Amino acid sequence: MNVKKSKRKKILLTVVIILVALPLFSLAASIGVYAIWARGQHIDESLLPTASALPEVYDAEGGLISADTDAYVSSDEMSNFLKYAFIAVEDKRFYSHKGYDVVRIGGAIVDNIRAGGIKEGASTITQQLIKNTHLTSERSLKRKLKEVALARDLERKYSKDDILCMYLSVIYFGKGAYGVKNAARTFFGKEISELTLDECATLAGIVKNPAGYSPLNHPEASKKRRDAVLSLMFEQGYISESEYNDAKNAPLKTAKEENKVKSQCALYVELAKQQAAEILGISRYELDNSGVKIYTNLRADVQNALREEALCSSNFESDKISNYAVVLDNKTGGVLGLYSSLTYDVLRQTGSALKPLAVYAPAFDMRCVTLATPIVDEKVDFSGFSPENFNGIYYGQTTVEEALKKSMNSVSVKLLDYVGLDKSARYLEKFGLKVEEQDKNYSLALGSLSASPIDLAAAYCALSRRGEAIPPRFVRYIVAGGIKHDFEPYSRRVVSKAAASLVGRALCETVKDGTARTLSALPFDVAAKTGTVERSDKKNSDAWLASYNDNFTVAVWHGSDDGMTERGGGHPTMHAAGIWKRLFKSAQEPFALSLDADVVPIDIDEYSTLKFKKVVVASLNTPKQYRCTKYFDIDNLPSADPGLFDSAPPCKLNVKVCEGHVEASFDTLGIYAYRLFRTDVLGRALIFASDGNGDSISVRDVPMGFGNSVEYELVCTLKDNDDISASDKKRVFFDPGMSEYPLRFAA
Repeated sequence: MNVKKSKRKKILLTVVIILVALPLFSLAASIGVYAIWARGQHIDESLLPTASALPEVYDAEGGLISADTDAYVSSDEMSNFLKYAFIAVEDKRFYSHKGYDVVRIGGAIVDNIRAGGIKEGASTITQQLIKNTHLTSERSLKRKLKEVALARDLERKYSKDDILCMYLSVIYFGKGAYGVKNAARTFFGKEISELTLDECATLAGIVKNPAGYSPLNHPEASKKRRDAVLSLMFEQGYISESEYNDAKNAPLKTAKEENKVKSQCALYVELAKQQAAEILGISRYELDNSGVKIYTNLRADVQNALREEALCSSNFESDKISNYAVVLDNKTGGVLGLYSSLTYDVLRQTGSALKPLAVYAPAFDMRCVTLATPIVDEKVDFSGFSPENFNGIYYGQTTVEEALKKSMNSVSVKLLDYVGLDKSARYLEKFGLKVEEQDKNYSLALGSLSASPIDLAAAYCALSRRGEAIPPRFVRYIVAGGIKHDFEPYSRRVVSKAAASLVGRALCETVKDGTARTLSALPFDVAAKTGTVERSDKKNSDAWLASYNDNFTVAVWHGSDDGMTERGGGHPTMHAAGIWKRLFKSAQEPFALSLDADVVPIDIDEYSTLKFKKVVVASLNTPKQYRCTKYFDIDNLPSADPGLFDSAPPCKLNVKVCEGHVEASFDTLGIYAYRLFRTDVLGRALIFASDGNGDSISVRDVPMGFGNSVEYELVCTLKDNDDISASDKKRVFFDPGMSEYPLRFAA
């Protein structure tokens, strides 16, 4: 019995040893293997942000551009408030760990087990620097292990303050701001050495969620997050109680729209660097340490013109209104100049400036309509979406061209319904505008899509290029390691040449007698479209003007989160007019606006077109005042159906004998003149004459019949052409003895 028990104990002990020892042995072996592997992992110091190899950026003439866009932070310009704000919220054991935090890793493992997946990363500041400069954003155990190994190597080679400086030089704060230097300029209009405690805490709070904690877009959430950072700083002993209270009670003051860039080329340089990184296939951080030479399309004369006009525009606007203007070379897509009162690229709703791209160009390309197609401007309702026209004015029977010229909302929605939401979105994508799934609704017809001025300018540039889009080019070429890297952007067909020409025709009319007529004073032709975005309080948040000729495309945006009182894009149009004048003065070649690729002019009968609700070609008989030249896609010409003027006028007379008088009645049309004659025993006489106005006419007459028949004749003639006429006769018997009326006739 004891022998059996002893055997059982030995077996149980063996099982326990196997179940416990083997995992421990495996774990130890894995740690050993990892340790050996980790010692072989080394950082690439060329990927770390330093001030030793900043790229150089040159303009189109080869001049070095002066722009204060360096992002590298040095330890001597970093205040204790700035340093400890980030340490308190991002990595409170930063100065004690060796690149990775065992306590945080343990806590993260527990949280991830509870969550059933990888939710917590437990990354230290050192690990985040490695992730941003050396690794992808992939979430996997292999990537995490490499991150830890490289973080450990980084800690062996650099001091804590150096690591913190590099981390602050690369993290993203939103609004196009990489690094804490650019963030301080973007959100507060300051250098980092000028930041107060509450501002340092605000910046430290943004990093977790740049979109949600932006002090510009979400001030309440940003302030709440700031206060949480201040609380951590106080708890960890970095600030005193009085400093904590003073900072917590400080109002959230940002540079907001008043912030002006310190260099007029700063935003251009930043966007050129981003494009250069894409061309070379490297990260933005690698570029900042590459020492490459970037040669751009920036023209000093164009940039100066934009800067001067931006200053002029501030004379008729509030300081709280931001402005942004960009000029493209239509032949190459080169960005010749860009000037903004903001330090970052904006993404704003486009308003009616989107209509030519989302609605009209696709409709012409699909041959749904022509410029002359009649359409009714009226109150519409598409599944509960019922937009109003500006000031509630509806034009009734109109044409597609007039609808675009006057920016009629109801017609735009009707055409979008013809085109289809999915097709419209695909056209916009080909124009270079990003469309999310939630954007695919009828409000797209009114410009609910958000875009940057650069992308909108590039889309209009495609119209000037006969429907062929080309990406906007900041960079001409790059010299890296003695090798020249040319940037040859691809072009893509968006709409047909005819569709682009038809849109251009309508937008040229918009300048002559539409929403952009401020540009009509220019000594050359341009095509243009305005756009505004209205808030619930009836103020505008955004106003646009997109314009082009064969030479250039000019896009201007004005906006304010506080709202603007201007209506209809008037200020951006004046702003753009000033830019066009300066471009014209410095132009090296004549300005032109060619609009007639793959289209043909045809005279149409406007009156018959509106009457029959389809396009009617003018005939030899069509009066001059109803003859109008419109342009048509050569593959979408109107049919040759006859109009009202190709046959005798509609002329029908009704006559009846009443008690004591005769009553003659007929309907009229506004294009004809009407004369009513009576022939009785006294002879033929004109008893009524009138120009038609669309009314029904009734004439009461007392003829001298004396028992004989009386003849009535209605003669209808075209007002300006007696050769086009028709008549209708009727006879009646009438006895004057029956008359109780002393008058011969009465109308």
